[in-house]
Parts: sequence; structure tokens; C-alpha cells
Amino acid sequence: MATVKMTPSEFEAKRADIQSVLTERLHKELKDCAWEAEPEGDLWDLPTVDSKTVCKLSPVVLEKTGQKLDPKWVRKGGYESVDDAIADLMAHIAEHCVAAASATVVAA
Repeated sequence: MATVKMTPSEFEAKRADIQSVLTERLHKELKDCAWEAEPEGDLWDLPTVDSKTVCKLSPVVLEKTGQKLDPKWVRKGGYESVDDAIADLMAHIAEHCVAAASATVVAA
């Protein structure tokens, strides 16, 4: 079965909306799952944005791009900020969900 990718112009038209929705949903996930780590010790020295939390954005990526988020796109160990996570995810979406200028369908 073939997967239809967005054209570069379609992606550019949707880029701001995709980024905005992903950022909003990631902030919501972080707020909903917020907890206070104990101030002493490094047992809970976690990144600001955990990789599993980024993977929870898969339904949004599917809705906005027509393709599922591949967990391989998410940096192991997480991200220092929401901006870092979204920038990395947007780069992977551009790489994997947007067709090259000469092709718009790829075998799945």
C-alpha cells in the first residue's frame, strides 16, 4: 500500500498550523503529567520533555500529515525544552512526510 506524502507547497502552507498544534498539545501533556521531583538527589534528574511524552503526539501528527509519528524520530533521552522537541519533530516531519519535488507517492 502506498503512502501519499504532502507536496512541499502543501507542507509550507500547513507548517505554522502543525507546529502550533504540536506545541499546544505538548504543553498540555506536560501540564497534565506535571509532578514535583524531590530537590535532593539525582534519581529524578529527567529532561524537561520526555521522549515518551513526545510520542503521545502521534495522533496529532497523523491528523495533520496523514502519517503516523515514527518513534525513531524522537530523540532517546528526551529534550531540554518544548521548543527543542518541536523543532526536532518538525524536521523529521519535513523529512519523512513531505515528498521530494519529483515524487508524491512512496511504497509503504
